[in-house]
Amino acid sequence: MQAPRASILNIPLELRANDVTRHIINIDSRFRDDPAEPPSNFYYRLTAPVKNVLRIRLTSIEFPNNYLLFTAVRKNVTLRILYDKTNPKSLVVTVPDGNYTAYEMQDALNAIIAPVLPWLTVAFDCITGTFTFTGTQYFMIDTTWGSICRRFDYGLGYYLGFTRTGHKAYKDASNNWIVESNQCAYFAGDNYVFLRVNDYACVRHRTDTEEFTALAKVVLREPKNNMAFDDYASQHVKEVVFPAPTDLSRFQIQVLDAYGNVMDLCNGQISFSMEVLEVKNVSLYNTIRDSISLAYV
Repeated sequence: MQAPRASILNIPLELRANDVTRHIINIDSRFRDDPAEPPSNFYYRLTAPVKNVLRIRLTSIEFPNNYLLFTAVRKNVTLRILYDKTNPKSLVVTVPDGNYTAYEMQDALNAIIAPVLPWLTVAFDCITGTFTFTGTQYFMIDTTWGSICRRFDYGLGYYLGFTRTGHKAYKDASNNWIVESNQCAYFAGDNYVFLRVNDYACVRHRTDTEEFTALAKVVLREPKNNMAFDDYASQHVKEVVFPAPTDLSRFQIQVLDAYGNVMDLCNGQISFSMEVLEVKNVSLYNTIRDSISLAYV
């Protein structure tokens, strides 16, 4: 006969109601210790410490999805145009930091290119999802210049749909020189970000070069300029059970991108609620902890 499933109900009958206390702590970056710190990397101190904590669990996260997708810091605002075979020249195209749709990016590129290279235009095709550069003379698009060594996210060219290399123009039937992106453009933004609280390692994430941990993965379902809401109903585990009684008095909060970099939230403020389980009867700590742990077996 199969043994019954272990659960939190296995806690001994002698456990009294006041042996365990549940706290809900709301952390809002507007009330961080130092207003000079950015809302993506700050300290938050409790007015009174919570002692003998058994478990912490995030119950809700409110994240403003209005940070800038294209920035010089993210190194995704620049590409280079090479032209004039007889006397080689280049134009480094750098769009201003901001959030763009594909058509807004088309307009931004044309505004930068037209005064210098009036013979070259950029167009986005919503059917194919590609960008096309059209000129009256030979040129080449270089997506490697000023980029970083990543397989993806290697610069502005990646978002326009160009692979990480040099793309030479070819002459079409109308004697125009054409360079069309060989992949679909990408303007959907990030799929997720990470919330780090102290060194609580609930989530492990590996990049091309390193691995880091965080307390929660925040899925960004909402489009730009909307508040992203995440709660425990999303089924992403956001809790840590401590092996020994732990006192909580101060938290270091960080918001990280997929590469582990602290993000610039463009002055957007984050908030989240954290359920803290405090054990008043320390002699029962191990019993309660084991019962909670067994609930996940």
